[in-house]
Amino acid sequence: DKTWDIYAKGLTLGVNQVEKESTTQKVMRYKPKNISELTAFIAAIRPSFKSMYHIFEKREPFSYGIKAFDKLIQTEEMPYSFVLYQEQMMATLQYAGFPADETYSIIKAISKKHPEIVLPLKNRFIEGFSKRILEEEDNVSLEEAKAMSEKVWKIIEDSSNYGFNSSHAYCYAFDSLYGAYLKAHYPYEFYSVMLNTYT
Repeated sequence: DKTWDIYAKGLTLGVNQVEKESTTQKVMRYKPKNISELTAFIAAIRPSFKSMYHIFEKREPFSYGIKAFDKLIQTEEMPYSFVLYQEQMMATLQYAGFPADETYSIIKAISKKHPEIVLPLKNRFIEGFSKRILEEEDNVSLEEAKAMSEKVWKIIEDSSNYGFNSSHAYCYAFDSLYGAYLKAHYPYEFYSVMLNTYT
């Protein structure tokens, strides 16, 4: 509890990923309580997730209401349909009909910050995602399927600015957590090392 209070109370000076004032405010509101939540938070504060961040931070339940797609995205640790990580992005593209090998190239373009490669895929994505919804869901009109597809595409579009894969976010979360633990339990040593590093 003492370690997680570092985040909840905003005592984040010298703690990786949460030092910036705006991020400190966000982590104080979100209050991560385990490594899965901290990993998700670190992925969620990237530009790739900005269109959904406010729902995530409030811990509001979220799903697209598309059973097969929601099942693909949801996990035990994160039971909501947030497309947070690049791996989930690849699964989303495959759901829309993109071949697996092509999704890897798209994710590579995203990680290298090449929106000019990603953005032209919009129409193909909307068409494929809508088609899949109509095949799997009863009582969904074409207009509703397209609206859902647009919502998911917005996350893909945002991700062309900058997003994390899960292992990258997980490593950053541990790096942050080690700092928070040391600050909570060994403050003298923590500040000695921090000041030596800064000077």
